[in-house]
Amino acid sequence: MWWGILCLVSVLILKILFDYKRPAKFPPGPRGLPIIGNILDLSKLMKETKYYNDALCRLADKYGPIVGMRLGFDKPVIIVSGKAAVTEMLSRPEFDGRSNGFVFKFRCGGSQQGLLFTDGDVWHNQKRFSLKILKQLGFGKYTMEQIIQQDAISFTNMIIELTKDGAPADISSIIGTAIVNNLWFILEGTKFDVGMTDTHVKEVINTLKTMLQESNVSGGILNQFPFLRHLFPGLTGFSRFKELQDRMNKFFTEIITKHKETKKVGVCTNFIDAYLEEIQVQKYKSPSYFTESQLIYVVKDLFNAGVETTDNTIGFVLAYLVVHQHVQTKVHDEIDKVIGKDVRPSLSDRIRLPYLNAVLAEVWRMANITGTTLPHRAMATTNLLGFEIKKDYTLIANLQSVHMDKEHWGDPEVFRPERFINQKGEFVDDPWLMPFGFGRRKCLGESVAKNTSFLFLACLFQKLHFMLPENHPTPCLRGRQSFAVKAPQMDVVVVQRY
Repeated sequence: MWWGILCLVSVLILKILFDYKRPAKFPPGPRGLPIIGNILDLSKLMKETKYYNDALCRLADKYGPIVGMRLGFDKPVIIVSGKAAVTEMLSRPEFDGRSNGFVFKFRCGGSQQGLLFTDGDVWHNQKRFSLKILKQLGFGKYTMEQIIQQDAISFTNMIIELTKDGAPADISSIIGTAIVNNLWFILEGTKFDVGMTDTHVKEVINTLKTMLQESNVSGGILNQFPFLRHLFPGLTGFSRFKELQDRMNKFFTEIITKHKETKKVGVCTNFIDAYLEEIQVQKYKSPSYFTESQLIYVVKDLFNAGVETTDNTIGFVLAYLVVHQHVQTKVHDEIDKVIGKDVRPSLSDRIRLPYLNAVLAEVWRMANITGTTLPHRAMATTNLLGFEIKKDYTLIANLQSVHMDKEHWGDPEVFRPERFINQKGEFVDDPWLMPFGFGRRKCLGESVAKNTSFLFLACLFQKLHFMLPENHPTPCLRGRQSFAVKAPQMDVVVVQRY
């Protein structure tokens, strides 16, 4: 026992000495305390700003574009801010790794599995295969457009039915189940009527939302002091985290098991069946990156990425436009002029609806739903803007610092879609807008997320006008803090335009 205590004390002393002396080329940042590092500094900034993204921007304002922090026993975390630094970091392959933190490994079964939290050969093989199969199944093609279009119309009709008596309603809870339909068709091969979603799908969406609500991009105390889960599983949130992960894993495991039992050899009409067939092709190869366990986490990652961002995008657009009624009026006028009342909106209308595109871009810029990238990992010791970044350091790109840069945008705090419209009235994309990330680790589902958001919003605003109920408080357009910032919760009054 005494030997164990002596070892523990020795480790703590070494940790204190190591934390006290910062390496010569370590990025600047708050000094912090022994053992816990900068946990209290970050906690204080969170209390002051209320938002994790704002806390990182505050650090960048004080220390510069590259900030070094230590959070407990985890590897140092490097916060990268500003367009130049963010672009360089996300462009360099040596920063394409994923964090080895306990939380991120645990959600993937303790090893590199899936798409979001893998790197190296595992990630390359999973990404290459996933993109190939998704494209074969219509990802981004006309058939996919038809599915999204029909779901958007069904969603619009569902809102009409829900609000037909004129009473205020909170429609946020049904957005997720509406947008998941097209993704679920590709992944699993079945469709459901929007509003009549399978109860199990609804449950896993709610589980996902709860999990994201209770976590943040740094991984929290479980990443910083993973051993505490053995001593205080409830207090550290480990019991809850494990329960939610187990619930999601069980759902996808049961879906895959069902496909194994019903799949016909050579017939692949959905992603799961195609992956199961690839497992058989690859089973004698060494190493094989295709297993049933990998399939669970790949499908889980595609589902997670496909639901949360689009769900919150639509929620934020509605929130901004009920507050900025003049903008909503311009959207209505543009749709009336270009499409009319009776023709269904389609993706071919995108170039003809520059103002709606500008509204979407401005909401992505201001809402900062994903205000940071997922944690990256340095795969080799290297240099970034003159600072030494050692192997296995965690790096987080602060996208909000780019979206709210005053020198570039002029008035970043002002909601002004016109900033994306040129003198000819055309929509102009801006390279400073990067809501889906940048570089090789850019969001895999960007095209579908953009297509879904555009078609859903075009259908909604073609038919409906949204307002706040009388005496309803103005919603906080900063949203609600979560792993990804959630759209504000609010009641709306919906009026049919014709």
